Amino acid sequence: MTKNIFRLSFAIIAALSFSSCEDSIDLDLGTPVDQIVIDAVINQTADTQFIKITKSIAYLDNGTYKGYEMDTVGILDTSNFVFHQFTYRGNGVYYFVPSSANVFKFGSTYQLIAKDGADTYFSQSTLNSPTSIDSFTYAYKERGSFGGPKGNYITLWAKDKVGKGDFYWFKLYRNDSLQATAGDILIAQDNSTTADGKGDGDLFIVPIRDNFTSRPFISGETARIEILSITPELYYYLNLISTQLNNTGLFAVPPSNIPSNIVCVNDQKKKVLGFFSMAGKVSTQKIVIP
Repeated sequence: MTKNIFRLSFAIIAALSFSSCEDSIDLDLGTPVDQIVIDAVINQTADTQFIKITKSIAYLDNGTYKGYEMDTVGILDTSNFVFHQFTYRGNGVYYFVPSSANVFKFGSTYQLIAKDGADTYFSQSTLNSPTSIDSFTYAYKERGSFGGPKGNYITLWAKDKVGKGDFYWFKLYRNDSLQATAGDILIAQDNSTTADGKGDGDLFIVPIRDNFTSRPFISGETARIEILSITPELYYYLNLISTQLNNTGLFAVPPSNIPSNIVCVNDQKKKVLGFFSMAGKVSTQKIVIP
């Protein structure tokens, strides 16, 4: 009898303890402060290049980011001091159409310059050469490599560049639409996801080359992959973004703004969000799933 009473008392205490974890609390996040956000990843191809400038919004605000117009926005080539000015298209979007491929040259250093009244925003990045792609295939599988349902899965056959310390960002396009959810951020250091460098110059490992989508492709859909050779700084920036977007569960930490590599030259106290980086790009041909 005593043992049964003890068990019942323990169950009641445990239930009350766990239920206390569900109590709601009010957080004072303070008055939100608008900050400039500059997103600029520029590659060496003849594709139209874009820089997007917006204003940040409060964490609990479900609205959309508002575009922001500045006086002058562009990229300075430090090798010949040519300034490539970007044209404003509206809603915070600036664009530049290169006269040909390789207007931006591998190994050169470039500077982002954006002037807004008395403020000048600045950042600097080097353009790294891209890797090469051997082939891009698809196959029907009864089960995906990472537990996905049966269907058509794509595989990227490409190698890391020889020499340790290369960083990559892989982008998947499904029917010409960039896949941009939290789980779609796929980055690599050399041919792997770690910094051991043991597979330098080898094929990208399976968790990279076979891990482009959790949903298999269906008949009639198209697939394409871009590989960007990026700077170490952009690699770690994307890693922080992925961590924040997947920051859930029992051990989640309070969200915070991710540090930027862009500064306000005339006012160091004025914080800026976003990132600037040059990136060498190579792209696969489209595959149409029959």
